[in-house]
Amino acid sequence: MRKRNTLPVFWIIILLCGISFSPFVQAENFRIIYVIHGDGNYLFHDKEGNAVNAAERILEQAEFVAENIRRGEVFIFYHKPAENFLLFFPKDDGEFYYYKNGVKISVESYLRKDTKDYEIEAGLIRKYSESQTKEMKNILLYYGHEIFQQNSPGYHSSYPEKEFGINIFANGVEKLINSFSITEERFDLIVLSTCRNGNRETINALSSLTDYLIASPGDIHLSHLNSKSFIKLNHENSIDTYELAKGFAQSAYEELIIVTSTEISVNVYDIKKMSGLSDCEVDSGITEFYRSPEFGRRTSSLE
Repeated sequence: MRKRNTLPVFWIIILLCGISFSPFVQAENFRIIYVIHGDGNYLFHDKEGNAVNAAERILEQAEFVAENIRRGEVFIFYHKPAENFLLFFPKDDGEFYYYKNGVKISVESYLRKDTKDYEIEAGLIRKYSESQTKEMKNILLYYGHEIFQQNSPGYHSSYPEKEFGINIFANGVEKLINSFSITEERFDLIVLSTCRNGNRETINALSSLTDYLIASPGDIHLSHLNSKSFIKLNHENSIDTYELAKGFAQSAYEELIIVTSTEISVNVYDIKKMSGLSDCEVDSGITEFYRSPEFGRRTSSLE
């Protein structure tokens, strides 16, 4: 009787599992960090005249993204105005949320007073991140007012004497990078949802800390660089960082033109490409999304 040449059941199961799950094994994971500066006047009015706290709206958007990103980690840091308990005892004015694969793992509060910028935030990332040894696509989003070009006091309403500026911010960003991996040297993408930080000073300060930067060279409302486009990353095994940055900027721009009538300018800066270019060649490293104001035109000397 001739023996049948068949694969053992065990190996058939292994083969099927490999075929079925290989896309998930190869899929790229993400570490997304939100820093939301709510310690200032972030009240604005929508087209219907309704008052909106922009910082609180961004916190809601960040949590929505975190709940719907199924691949990787989301850290959210919310800086609130300081308050006192019984007039003398300061309350915690920092909120921290940690999500992993769409699940909220931890919520904590902390006191920002007398701490160096992003020192506590870096410690919380180091404490909770379970992916320090894995290769991740690292993204930082900062929401706030324009970051000063020179270190100056007055940025934080609760701590007006405390200095802040692009160099202090850059030092804080480096702390965040060091917190999640000793081998990582830079973010893949940094997003600045701030006014007028699409300039040479900001690019120079962050040039060693990120591959791509999204920023506006003009005015932009704090709540309007919407990050919901990140949710589509669930359906991509891997994505080129430039395509990710361009998709984010285009999505945020398209939302802006619906809800505002002011000038809109959102740029993607290819930091590595721009580093070797002269001032006259630098435009080749910038992807622009621009619309002039719908009603009148403001003169400006902004870059």
